Amino acid sequence: MKLTSQKHNFIVLRYQYSVCELQRLLECRRLAVCRKKKPELVKNFIMSGESAKTEPVLAFGVIADLHYADKEDGQNYRKTATRYYRRALQHLKNMLETWESDTLCKPAFVLQLGDAIDGVNKSMEASESALQRVLAEMKSFSGTWYHIWGNHEFYNFTREFLMKSSLFSGNELQCSVMPGNAYYAIEPHPQLRILSLDTYEISLLGYPEEAPQYQTALKIMSINPNEDQNSPIGLEYEDLMFVKYNGGLDMGQLNWLETNLQEAIVKKQNILVIGHIPLHPNSTDMTCLCWNYQEVLSVLQQYASCVLCYMAGHDHTGGSAIDSAGILHLTLNGVIENKKECDAATVYLYQDKLEIVGNGRVRNYSVGLKFPLAKN
Repeated sequence: MKLTSQKHNFIVLRYQYSVCELQRLLECRRLAVCRKKKPELVKNFIMSGESAKTEPVLAFGVIADLHYADKEDGQNYRKTATRYYRRALQHLKNMLETWESDTLCKPAFVLQLGDAIDGVNKSMEASESALQRVLAEMKSFSGTWYHIWGNHEFYNFTREFLMKSSLFSGNELQCSVMPGNAYYAIEPHPQLRILSLDTYEISLLGYPEEAPQYQTALKIMSINPNEDQNSPIGLEYEDLMFVKYNGGLDMGQLNWLETNLQEAIVKKQNILVIGHIPLHPNSTDMTCLCWNYQEVLSVLQQYASCVLCYMAGHDHTGGSAIDSAGILHLTLNGVIENKKECDAATVYLYQDKLEIVGNGRVRNYSVGLKFPLAKN
């Protein structure tokens, strides 16, 4: 299929670029790519014992990778971790009770970073019933939910279905969304803008085969020699992200991201970016990276004067890193793989910082605001 639009050509060119092993390899070396988080790398951001001198002006929750299913415990794709399918719903319930009873500052909303239900629901013919059970539990929270779609949403539903479902947050009053797209922006405070990315805009998941996004993804994924393209076997290290369960951003979304960052600087707004797939090699496994993570990183780092943090899920073991521009990359641990408690975070906005307070395996972080809040 011949691609005529500039944005689709962009992604195809990016794929050819990576195959030639030019800038991707150089960037991977520059970043000193390694597996998972280094405590010494993030220690300046971790202030778990510090007491706030002032009251927070806003709070919100963040949670990722519930993977609920009404079935016995199972294992992940690689058979390396147990998935506690039914327990995930109880973890969610417990976390919602924690947020509702927060005496410091009750969260006004929750960011749900994708994979609310597991792909096994599809084979059980339980996709819609599983989703309804999760949504029913979420309704016990008095605030607003903002959702992101992960690969397991697409194992269960088409993109067309999701656009009409309760998992599409573009209909929320505070959302600014481009018509027909799943990425959006919200401004919960005059000096805080949250940008939600669609990291499966280019994907083999959720689209009919004739869709241009699918055809572009097909060209990108031709680098993967495996019959099961969820497998990275045979790929060069710097190409390990080219597996079917990942995806990428199109040029139109990158332009939208840059426009929002430019506006934020003019308005002196702090930026929090969220997405399902991680963007930094040091914050995740290479097999869990966004296909064109370097392009997205480049945009964020160009406007690092306003960007505080990028939050993602997808890699259930979690991770964190600070990139060369000083942006924190936080990959939340997945709820589905914690037997004892719920992995999540509560984020508090103060006059001069963003405090991320972890629950379960999620650690604590403190990020200084690029634009301190104006005093009343």
